[in-house]
Amino acid sequence: MEIAVDGWRAGAAEWDAVRSLPASELPSLSPEQREVAKKLGVSEQDYARSALAGERTREVLLRKTERLARLLEQRMQGSGLSGTITRVMLRTIEHRFDVEVQSSGRFVPLRIEESLVDDYFDGGSADAEERLGRILDRSLRVVKQ
Repeated sequence: MEIAVDGWRAGAAEWDAVRSLPASELPSLSPEQREVAKKLGVSEQDYARSALAGERTREVLLRKTERLARLLEQRMQGSGLSGTITRVMLRTIEHRFDVEVQSSGRFVPLRIEESLVDDYFDGGSADAEERLGRILDRSLRVVKQ
């Protein structure tokens, strides 16, 4: 199964963490990154902080995507579906997960809003759990047909 994060963004916690880092702990910029910083009118140090915050956020987002993939696999096993999840990708700009399920030689796309997954995983929302269950059940029924 492919698990990926398309794009990046920096979260508040990651920004707070990199703001206080000494310059010696910031990543070195490539010549291309230095050029981009210059074109944007941003100091190299600030650009390096941004890149580091983005990388840390990307790791968090990848773990969230992996967690959703495990949930979807468990749900499919529980439903008795013989298909497989071939891809779970978080589209950071669109704030959604694109999921691809393969069954009987067909690929079925599924889109899940990131906010719904956050409500389910982070908030333990019963409403989010119900909504996520409906989305999954509906798409799994389509695959079974």
